[in-house]
Amino acid sequence: MRIDTYGSKEKPCILLLHTMFTTGTLFEALIPVLVQDYFLVIPTLDGYDPDEKAEYPGADEELERIEAYLKGEQVQELAAAAGSSLGAMLACRLWQRRRIPIHRLVLDSPPFGWSAVQAAENTESFWQLVQAVQAAPETPSVFDAHYGEFGAGMRRSCRNLTRDTVRRSCETCFGPQLPQHIPGCGTKIVLVYGGEDPNYQYQKENLENRPDISLVVKPGYGHCGFLMQSPLEFAKLLKEE
Repeated sequence: MRIDTYGSKEKPCILLLHTMFTTGTLFEALIPVLVQDYFLVIPTLDGYDPDEKAEYPGADEELERIEAYLKGEQVQELAAAAGSSLGAMLACRLWQRRRIPIHRLVLDSPPFGWSAVQAAENTESFWQLVQAVQAAPETPSVFDAHYGEFGAGMRRSCRNLTRDTVRRSCETCFGPQLPQHIPGCGTKIVLVYGGEDPNYQYQKENLENRPDISLVVKPGYGHCGFLMQSPLEFAKLLKEE
């Protein structure tokens, strides 16, 4: 795992966790907006660094490494933990582990609601996509079609991906559920979706009118689209109200 940091360690800390098929560079546009006020910790998860041969070990083992890093940096609490898709599920799991206080939890495009069966199905389809990208890494793919300027970086993130990394990533994403009720715990929980995101469409009836979370729906955006296309607006969600 590579962990990049920005800003002064004397500032409140924000942890940012990327989605599948990206690296920590997903958050590049947020750094100038946040770095004056926050210490930013941005990992590139195991398996996704194109310059490192490693495998994503699963949620808890990956989080243990992140928690150990934060402890070593004497980060005793997080002003915010935020993640997109896979990163959102990791951030949620970090909050559930209760080993470090989190004041604000921002979950972008989290795939709550799907069953574990979806993990197995997506492992197969995603692995086929990865194999196609690895066979022709310079050829535009579905990543370019759906995510525009991020496509080339997403193809690079596939360089050292293995089937086990894809499988464990899917197991982190698909199966875990949002608790039906979240008691007051000192953490502000914000769920962010594009209105066209299948993850939102699948569960919107279960999310609307819940008093224990803040639901932000951005019309016209797809999966992870608000973060990718409007990063400065997304950055505002990470700051304390």
